[in-house]
Amino acid sequence: MKKILFYTLCSFLMLSLFTYCGQKADKKTGEIETQEQTQEQKEKATSYYLKLAEKENKNMPQVYNGGIRLDKLEAVSKNEFKYYYTMTNDPNVSQEEFVRSSKLPLSLGIRESKDKIFETFKKDKMTLIYAYYKMDGSLFAEVVLTPEDYK
Repeated sequence: MKKILFYTLCSFLMLSLFTYCGQKADKKTGEIETQEQTQEQKEKATSYYLKLAEKENKNMPQVYNGGIRLDKLEAVSKNEFKYYYTMTNDPNVSQEEFVRSSKLPLSLGIRESKDKIFETFKKDKMTLIYAYYKMDGSLFAEVVLTPEDYK
């Protein structure tokens, strides 16, 4: 059962990395309340990544099979880009197991992707952060990929 869950999760994560089309939804639904960025952090983020996040957020939330929804993207700083996901089903693995089993498929997906966005991430040596929230809004897990992880 754990293998099935692991392969399903890995497949979903790979699919979510390569999929950019989604359904438009009411902006009031699916919003995640996060800490406000300071103006200084926003200034540090490059205009390319700020525009990318703004453009992609117009198509949010994107609902994927497997009980995960991509809510928004954010250029956190000059070298950090963050994805916000919500798990629409209660996770049945521990936080540590989720992070451990997600890190490799995510890094392989970035490493092998020929998508323009991921090529830019690699060129600029961006740290990618994948934050997974439960339906109640609490943070379940955060997977951090440094440039060394997907080199």
